[in-house]
Amino acid sequence: MQNEKSDWAALVERVRRGDSASERAMVEALFPRVAHLIRTWKARRETVEDLAQEVFLRVFNRLHQYRDGSFTAWVDRITRHVCYDALRKQRIRPEWNFADLPEESITERAIEVEVGDFDAADVVAQLLALMPPEQAWLIREVELAQRSIGQISSDMGWTAVGGRLRLLRARRTLKRTYEHWNQTHE
Repeated sequence: MQNEKSDWAALVERVRRGDSASERAMVEALFPRVAHLIRTWKARRETVEDLAQEVFLRVFNRLHQYRDGSFTAWVDRITRHVCYDALRKQRIRPEWNFADLPEESITERAIEVEVGDFDAADVVAQLLALMPPEQAWLIREVELAQRSIGQISSDMGWTAVGGRLRLLRARRTLKRTYEHWNQTHE
């Protein structure tokens, strides 16, 4: 175990001096470990390679901060933080694909772009017109303009929790509005 620690210490020193062969060796040695941790924590949106690249960027940028101790544990901690950040981003703006839905919820009608005589943009416009203006505005900003609820809350002077609650209520209203609209246009 001591020998492994001295091997990492020697490799870290060579990387700190700018040896590109040592940088490659470090990435090759750590990649399987980092990839395994990422697969354990992975957010839906990112690929293992994208998150691993972010991990190694942070490792190399923060290598000056590493002090004695287990180098692999230090890299593991950075990997967890990168994965946490990715999961936080996903929670702020989740991405859902048809593959994520259970089989029974996917119907031909849900997959079609056109609904009866309406196209999707018309349906969205009609639904937003039927909603209270404040909620429709919030849905437009978050879902269509792709602004984060944190930024909107800050701009509007809302607390972070207040902004998320308003968005939750707006989404529920949109769902109820769609269900009602769907019943009248079947």
